[in-house]
Amino acid sequence: MGEPLRERWIAEAAAGKSFAEVGGLWGTVNEQVTVAARAGATSTTMIDVAPEDQQEGGNLWERFRERAESLGVLDTNFVRGNIDDRETVERVGPYDVVSCSGVLYHCPDPLRTLRNLRAITNETLILGTASMPETVTTVAGEVAVEPGSALLVPALTHSQRAILGSWLFELGEVQALGVNYPLEGGWDLGDYSAWWWFFTRDYVAALLELVGFEVLNVVSYWEGRATLYLARAVGEPGAREA
Repeated sequence: MGEPLRERWIAEAAAGKSFAEVGGLWGTVNEQVTVAARAGATSTTMIDVAPEDQQEGGNLWERFRERAESLGVLDTNFVRGNIDDRETVERVGPYDVVSCSGVLYHCPDPLRTLRNLRAITNETLILGTASMPETVTTVAGEVAVEPGSALLVPALTHSQRAILGSWLFELGEVQALGVNYPLEGGWDLGDYSAWWWFFTRDYVAALLELVGFEVLNVVSYWEGRATLYLARAVGEPGAREA
């Protein structure tokens, strides 16, 4: 569960609306721009920080273009930029519907990231992120947190890191840089490949409400390792005034 639901939420929300996806290039086949376009979005935009000349694993922008064309989506806009940068927010402007999955836990300052997502969202945000239940138990031991908590990975104890790393491995080999895979060069606030956070469901919901969203639906999947949020923009986005 999870991926089909995300596609359904996007298809329902994007029909007749402008749509943008933030950070959808990694993996290529998980992108949601083509889902929105085929559902009748009036315009679609891919926003991603991936370099245009990336060679390792192939050029992600080119792979996305090829995939979109193969699905009959020919007029998508392409914006290279970091959603955490004010310049990117001002450059891309607002969209009716925004999707962002697999990004938030890679961001050193998730509140800033969500404020900027609010700044570009007029109506609906579909957010997907890695998450954790309040209790994680593996053969390596147990990690327990209070509801509404989050764990900052650089601050994890050796025991917590071992338990959470093995927990990710249980459903397949998940290479989480800084958790169960070495992080070359140490922690750098400009590094968006590192796994910075383990969020509980309620923690992210609270952040969404704090930045100006009403959370309409929350669904966890992958046995608690990921969560989807359907949120509606309310009030004025404070990030535009910052």
